[in-house]
Amino acid sequence: MSDSHDDFKRSKPLFDRTITYGHILTAISFVVAGTAAFFGMKAELQSVDQRVAKIEATLQQLANVVVQTARQDERLNAIERRVGQLEQVGTSRRP
Repeated sequence: MSDSHDDFKRSKPLFDRTITYGHILTAISFVVAGTAAFFGMKAELQSVDQRVAKIEATLQQLANVVVQTARQDERLNAIERRVGQLEQVGTSRRP
């Protein structure tokens, strides 16, 4: 039984507390990768903001065109009504 107890103590993992150049290089790599990802996302976000602003401006122009088209349509309808009234007055006056 003491053999199995000794085997258990020997198989226990040990933590090596030394710091090597590999550890430092890994830590620096994580910091550089995180910084690069942050600035990359920031640049992409600015690009998306610019595209959204352009789309909003285009939508505003389209809305203006739709309003102008609706106004012209109303004017045409009014002209058609007047012409119709004139035609009715002209036909009623003819004997």
